[in-house]
Amino acid sequence: MSCLINVSEFIKRVYGSKEAGATPPASQTITRKCRNGKLPAELHGAEDGKRGTWYINWDIYQKQTGNDLVDKVLRG
Repeated sequence: MSCLINVSEFIKRVYGSKEAGATPPASQTITRKCRNGKLPAELHGAEDGKRGTWYINWDIYQKQTGNDLVDKVLRG
């Protein structure tokens, strides 16, 4: 079973919080990366014209190598 986290939790885990002095990207930036396939993410609840919510697969994200071809193979 994979660990899916929402965009705000992803930002906290990867970039830290503003309260801690970090300058994380906007949630729209992460959402765009999800939509463009740059993050291992799934869209849930997008039916009947609703926007839906993006969830990033944390397990797959942590295993990424930085090599696009290798990462694509690892994702399946």
